[in-house]
Amino acid sequence: MRTPAKIIAHLKSSGFTLMELIIVIIILGVMSVGITGFIKLSTQTYVNVTERDELLANARFAVERLNREIRNAVPNSVRETSNSTTKCLEFVPIIASTIYTDIPVAPESTDDTITVIPFQLVDGTDYSCTGSCGDTVMVYPLSSSDIYQSYSDTSGKAFNIKEYSDPAVVNTPATVELAEAVVFTEDSPTNRAYVFNSSVSFCLNGDTLKRYEGYDLNATQLQPPLLVNGANSLMAEDLDFTSSSFTVFQASLQRNAVVQIKLNFTRDGEEVVFDNAIHISNIP
Repeated sequence: MRTPAKIIAHLKSSGFTLMELIIVIIILGVMSVGITGFIKLSTQTYVNVTERDELLANARFAVERLNREIRNAVPNSVRETSNSTTKCLEFVPIIASTIYTDIPVAPESTDDTITVIPFQLVDGTDYSCTGSCGDTVMVYPLSSSDIYQSYSDTSGKAFNIKEYSDPAVVNTPATVELAEAVVFTEDSPTNRAYVFNSSVSFCLNGDTLKRYEGYDLNATQLQPPLLVNGANSLMAEDLDFTSSSFTVFQASLQRNAVVQIKLNFTRDGEEVVFDNAIHISNIP
């Protein structure tokens, strides 16, 4: 049986001294600093990778959207304009295209109907237009001035559609009724006719890229805030306005039109540059 003196001596020998506690605290402090630094570095690396991936995703979305839409533009409808605060790229998307079998061409007399091969919209559904739907038919556009014009004239290359009628008999031409009797100034070598109803603009303003649609066509290319009667949507942010640009190389005898797009995305020291050339395969 232990005496009280032995018990007291045993308790004293099983405790910690002040020096031991100080050493343990110091060791734990050093370890916590190291662990905290490791956790901070790992967290910052994750944040940087996430931000870089988000920046790349936004950049790819904007570039892919531009690629898909511009490739579906009416031939020679792409044009660009810029000033110290805004850079805009404008084009006219194709709703549908077809081959015509007969149109009134100068010096023929005016007519308010043309005959075409039955056609569909770009999404594969049957084309329909009744009661002045607002669509326009274009034949042989050689320059942007052929497209961005008044369609109320009786002579030109583009005219408003009043109605479209599918043929009652299979394998026979369809009829497109125009808003008035007109005459086209030129025939297309490929008998190609394009249908559209409005233009689209992609505009760089500050560090943002916006898409504008639903506004009236104008002979002079418009810029924000003049694009007020349409709708706009944000396509991308974090753009360096100075180093981003739109350049249009119009079609020549050797090639179709090419649109050069340079978009410089920057965020928190990260920089992603997309320098992309879009070839417009549609021909007049």
